[in-house]
This record gives sequence, structure tokens and C-alpha cells, in this order.
Amino acid sequence: MGYKKLDEVMELLTDELDGFNKSIGRLERLTQNTDNIKVIPDTSEIERLLREHLNSEKGNTVKLRQSVQDIRSQISKARLVPKIQQWIQYSIWLVSLVIIGYLGLQVSRIGEVQERAFTEGEQEVISNLRGYFDQNPSHYESYRKWLQKKDSVPNRK
Repeated sequence: MGYKKLDEVMELLTDELDGFNKSIGRLERLTQNTDNIKVIPDTSEIERLLREHLNSEKGNTVKLRQSVQDIRSQISKARLVPKIQQWIQYSIWLVSLVIIGYLGLQVSRIGEVQERAFTEGEQEVISNLRGYFDQNPSHYESYRKWLQKKDSVPNRK
């Protein structure tokens, strides 16, 4: 019985070796075919594609530079506020400053104006009283008596 199994194993090994030998033969034939093939490297198509890409990139770069230059010139010409509006605004500020200065000067002179108005008012009252007393001498006498009484009585406050 042991020989039978050994024969089977031997047959299997023989079949496997035959298959292995056939595969090696096929591999040798393929290797001979590849040894006979001459590969000539041709990069002309790749170089042509690279040149086309380089030219298109140069064109894009030129367009981009032109766009940037246009934007720079537009920005340099652009203003947030038009010139006429700016001059009007400066004029309004100047007029406002002049008015504020003038009003400040007038306020600082208000004491002089009050003094002058008081003096003028006093002179006017005196002249009006003189005219009145010249027309009514009896009233002037009553006024003088009243003043004397007033001066003789001490102030009681």
C-alpha cells in the first residue's frame, strides 16, 4: 500500500516538473523575443508638447502682466472723492473756520460792547431826564428833595 501512494506522489511530481519545464521553455522564447527588440527612445512628441505648453504659458504671462499694468494705471487715476467735491469741502471748512474765529472774537469783545451800551444808555437817560426836567421844573424840584431825603436816611438793608 505504501508503494501505491508513493507512485501517485511521483506521478504528481513528474506532471508538475513537466509543467515547470514547459513554462521555462516559454519564458526562454519570450526572453529571446525581447532581446531582439530594439527600443529607440523618441522624445520629439514630448518636446513638442512641452514647447506648446511653454508658448501658451508665455502668452498667459504676457496677458496677466498687461492686466496688472492696466489695473495699476486705473488705480493711480482713481480717486475716492472727485476733485471738485474735495475743493468744495475745503472751502466749506475754511468758511466755517473763519466764521468760528469771527464769532470767538465777538464773544471776547462782549464786555466792551456791554460797557459801551451801558454808557450810551446812561447818557441817553440823562439827556432824556434833562429834557423832561427842562420842560417840568417843578418835577425837578421834587426830584432834588427826594434825593436829599434819600442821602440823609441811612441804608437799611
